[in-house]
Amino acid sequence: MTIAAKSPFRQGKFRVLTARRPLFLWFSLALLAASILHACVWFAARVFAAQGLLAASEGARQMGLSLFWMVCATSLWLIQGPKNRLHAVSHVIGCAFLVCSLGSVMAFSNLTLSQNFELSFSNLLVFALVAVPMVASQVLLAVPSAVLFQLILLKRPPQVAAEAPAA
Repeated sequence: MTIAAKSPFRQGKFRVLTARRPLFLWFSLALLAASILHACVWFAARVFAAQGLLAASEGARQMGLSLFWMVCATSLWLIQGPKNRLHAVSHVIGCAFLVCSLGSVMAFSNLTLSQNFELSFSNLLVFALVAVPMVASQVLLAVPSAVLFQLILLKRPPQVAAEAPAA
């Protein structure tokens, strides 16, 4: 017997998380609650960074951007459910990292193509020194909404009577 065949997941001892039903209702609730939490976290971060005038608009902008990675994570979960809550949060954080990284790439391409910014190694290095901490902070600020999103949307399927632990 191989090691893979001995895996508890292959033996059916663990169940993957599934989306709650009706899907549209729970997806809408999870999306709304997590987006509002994400906007509040960004608003607080901007207020504490002494950028009070920009806090509301940045919170609204980040709320819209968070929809991209939440829908991306939900698509992954509908293909195959995560094995546990930690995997679910890591899926959401991975999608947030992907969306934030693509946003930085698009910002740099906007500078070079639309605004005639010179494409050179020194400019790329300066942009990277700004973009890498920015992406890291965006992903860090996505953690609370990622946790809330998966808590609302995902559930563990009920145990079958044969699997129930003996009392």
